[in-house]
Amino acid sequence: MLDDADPNRRRLTREEAVELLSRPLAGVFSSLGEGGWIHSVPVYFLYAADQVRFLTGAHGVKTRNVERTDLGSLCVQVTEGNVRSYVSVSGPATVHRPPEVADLRALDQKYDRDDFADGGDRQSSASEVMIVITTQTLDRLG
Repeated sequence: MLDDADPNRRRLTREEAVELLSRPLAGVFSSLGEGGWIHSVPVYFLYAADQVRFLTGAHGVKTRNVERTDLGSLCVQVTEGNVRSYVSVSGPATVHRPPEVADLRALDQKYDRDDFADGGDRQSSASEVMIVITTQTLDRLG
């Protein structure tokens, strides 16, 4: 339940949450480590069609955790003036090999970069994967 004492605190609409996920912000991806600890790291991500996608190393901790548990979550937070908003998504996660060039180009466009898609050759693709979270929950507060 939301705290009634704070008039600035409210649940974002789904449209507001999707807009926040569409901004060029870093999110924090969390997965469950083998020993039961939570592994959380910042990532650049894409959100579309109830999926979060981000690029990572094929042999990294994030990849190993997702391959073992099939779960992941991502949280994005932004402060504008005195209003802090966040969106947290979680659900089943999968590892896609190799990353799709369209996703790499979309990351370049979203974050105004030009290096994600540059790694599209076969050698770079072998060392990178795309982790995809299909969102089951979308928590959102503003």
